[in-house]
Amino acid sequence: MTMRRMLMMAGGAVLPVAVLTLLLNNQWVVDAIRESDFQFDEGIGPLVLWSHSLAWRFNPQPGVDWSTVLIADFTVVLFFVLLALFVVGAGRTIDQNRGPLGALIVGWWAAILAGGATGLVYGVLAHWTDDFLPTTLSQAVFTGLARGAAAGLAFGWLPGLGAVGGFVFGRPRAATTQQPYGGQQYPRQQAYAPQQHGMQMQPHPMQQMPPQQHMQQPPMQPHPSAVPYVPPQGQPQQQPWGAAPAQQPPGVPAQQPGAHVPQQPGPPVPQQFGAPPTPPQQPAPPQQPEAPQQPQAGPKADTPEPDEAAQEPPADSSDGDDLDLADRTVIDRRRDEE
Repeated sequence: MTMRRMLMMAGGAVLPVAVLTLLLNNQWVVDAIRESDFQFDEGIGPLVLWSHSLAWRFNPQPGVDWSTVLIADFTVVLFFVLLALFVVGAGRTIDQNRGPLGALIVGWWAAILAGGATGLVYGVLAHWTDDFLPTTLSQAVFTGLARGAAAGLAFGWLPGLGAVGGFVFGRPRAATTQQPYGGQQYPRQQAYAPQQHGMQMQPHPMQQMPPQQHMQQPPMQPHPSAVPYVPPQGQPQQQPWGAAPAQQPPGVPAQQPGAHVPQQPGPPVPQQFGAPPTPPQQPAPPQQPEAPQQPQAGPKADTPEPDEAAQEPPADSSDGDDLDLADRTVIDRRRDEE
C-alpha cells in the first residue's frame, strides 16, 4: 500500500463526517432541536443525541461559560485528527488487490476508536471546567466514552464508505515497463522493395526511409520450416520400407539394387529465399587425351663410301641365296697379266 493511497483513504473517511458535522451539528440546528418538544429518549432520540457528540458552536448558550465552547470545538477537531491517523495506520494491512471490503472495515473501526477516545477526553475536560455537571470524574469519563463509541458505531459506515472511495480513486496508474539500460527501442526500418535487374544499389541501406502511407509492402515469405517438402521432379519415387518392388514394363531390363540411376533434367524449381537463381550452364565437352609425343630421331649416321660398301659384304647374307656363282665370284685379272 502506497502512502498516497493511504492519504486518499484518510481524506475520504474524514470528508462525509465533516459534511454531516457542518450541516446537522452546528449550534443553530442543535439549539432548535433542544428548544422543540423532541424527545431524546423515544424513537430515534438516542441516535440524534449520539450525533450531537460532534456539535460545535461559535458562542455559548445563555448562562454557560465559554469553556464549554472551547471543549466542544476542541473535541470535534480531535475526532477528525484521530480518525485520519487510525485510517492511515490500519491502511497498511489492507491488500491492495482485494481492498474495498478491508477499507470499509478500517473506516468503520477507526470511527469507533476515534469516537471513544474523543468521548474520554471530553468527559475529563468537562468535569474539570463545568460546574453544572453534578457527577463524579469516573461517571463523567465513562459517560463520555460510551457516548462517543456509540456515535462511532452508529455513524461509522460513513467514514467506511469514504475510505472505500479513497481506496478506489487512489489506485496507482498502470506503470509503463521501462526498458533496461542499453535496450532503447529504435524506429523499425521499413523493408526495401525488391530492385529490378539493372537498377543501382542504394549507397546507404541502413538509413531510415521516410514513411509512405500508400506504399504497398511486398508479401512476406513464409519460414522454410512452414513450407511443405516437394521432391524435385525427375527423380524416381522411393518405395516404402518392406514394400514389394514395382514391376517393370515388358521389354525394359530390370534395375539392379546398387545400379546408378541417371537423373533426368527437370524444370527449374523457383527459389524462395536468398539471391536470384543463376541460369544453368552447359557442361563442357570432355577433353581428349593428348597423344604421347614420339622421341625425335637423332642425327643420321654417316653413309659409308661406295668402295667400302662393295668390299664389305653384308653380314646377314646367307649361303642359301639363289644368286649365280658368277655374281659371287671376283676375278683377279692382275695375275693373268703378269
